[in-house]
Amino acid sequence: MQLQIRQMRFSDAEQLLKVYQHFVLGYVGSAARNLKTFQRIARKRDNLRWVAFDEQEKIVGYILSMYAKGRRTGRISEIVVDPNHDFGTVASPLVDKVNRILLEKGAALIYADTIRNPHYARLFPDFGFFDIETDGVFMYAVTDAAQFFEETMPIIVNRLKQLSGWDGLLQITCEENSKFFKKDGENVQPLLDTNDEADCKITLTANTLANILIGAVDAQKALTEGMIKVETTLGKGKITELLAILFPKKQFLALDQW
Repeated sequence: MQLQIRQMRFSDAEQLLKVYQHFVLGYVGSAARNLKTFQRIARKRDNLRWVAFDEQEKIVGYILSMYAKGRRTGRISEIVVDPNHDFGTVASPLVDKVNRILLEKGAALIYADTIRNPHYARLFPDFGFFDIETDGVFMYAVTDAAQFFEETMPIIVNRLKQLSGWDGLLQITCEENSKFFKKDGENVQPLLDTNDEADCKITLTANTLANILIGAVDAQKALTEGMIKVETTLGKGKITELLAILFPKKQFLALDQW
């Protein structure tokens, strides 16, 4: 596939939103951007926002960056690539372009917000970047349990598709709100309600769900300590596999900053 890159345009907003929504299915956090958000991003008059597109002029990735002239500091804040494409192949020319522009502007320091995305970790060393550990504190408060539970459903569906060797009905109950997921191969259908008996029922609080999703609590430890209740006909090995796929230990966040 032959890719090309160009500066972001106002007319790109709809395609940018679609790529973003597809990409963040694997993230924990807010994916609440809308068309106006991307119209506002694309409207900025600088040369630090670029898109990658294929032969059909379909956008498959983009990069957002900025430059603080007074501090001579460049920042690459976001790289998004359609999951159907190789991250490095799409992202590399975008990073190269922006990195060169920032150097031309006189940047003495360029940094990238990796949000612990493993794709970033493999990409940026090729451009001379190195990793710095920080002691930042992340605070997360669940103020509306039902809404939080609703917003996590796309994440659950996306991860459940990865579970092999089992088809059936999963029920997750959080703060008296229940969601059902019917799995048939890679097809996972969320259900509002069903008369069928669930093959596996997971019960937990919104606080526990939030802590597990952002990696503050290990799911297997939460099960052992009674923070998660599981009622199932499945074997112990399959339950361990299910929890590991739904709530992996290493996760990364999508936080809207624009």
